[in-house]
Amino acid sequence: MLKVTGLHAGYGKLRVLSGVDLEVPTGGLTVVVGPNGAGKTTLLCSIMGIASVFAGDVIFEGNKVTGASPYEVARRGISYVPQMKNVFADLSVLDNLQIAGYMLPRDEVKAKAAQMTEIFPVLKQFIHRKAGTLSGGERRMLAIAMGLMKKPKLMLLDELSTDLAPIVARRVMAEIARLRDEMGITILLVEQMAKRALEIGDTAYLLVSGEVRFEGDARALLRDPELARLYLGIKEA
Repeated sequence: MLKVTGLHAGYGKLRVLSGVDLEVPTGGLTVVVGPNGAGKTTLLCSIMGIASVFAGDVIFEGNKVTGASPYEVARRGISYVPQMKNVFADLSVLDNLQIAGYMLPRDEVKAKAAQMTEIFPVLKQFIHRKAGTLSGGERRMLAIAMGLMKKPKLMLLDELSTDLAPIVARRVMAEIARLRDEMGITILLVEQMAKRALEIGDTAYLLVSGEVRFEGDARALLRDPELARLYLGIKEA
């Protein structure tokens, strides 16, 4: 579904990624892991047209989207859920969902928002509460639901376990796996919680200092003791 070839990208004149190649198969959960500062978020921002692409291409469903605006990329069917500031804290859960459906026909927004509360029942319980009053895990569920409001073909998820208690982070990871297993959503997941992400992922990429150091089966990376210890902080792979 998505192919990134020879990608050099960054911000302004700062080069963060150097020659990154990546493929996201349709219907799969592709995981990108690596140490802090490796360029994982920059990769997602490059796909979405937020970061500057100096060289290389981003190809979605056979069509080049390199350098397209974030709106155009979203219109083509890619939804991006950023790590932070991914909900409108002062607005209700319902308002957040409706705003996220801005690309849908007006008569579809209400029905789609109702569908999201069925997929994530916790949102139904707090539908009229301000998003800022939700727990960290509940806000992540809302952020994912907002991404789904756009009826995406591909979801880019950026470190949604950040600042969550381990038990809550595992619940969020389980919900991400459910998107693939039950809804058939293709997912590109950037995640600092490497062990759990690799456990649920299909294909994995290890990004270090803006370059790909491993690509292949997610569990194969998890079982590689040297890479897991050096770059992922996993003592027993």
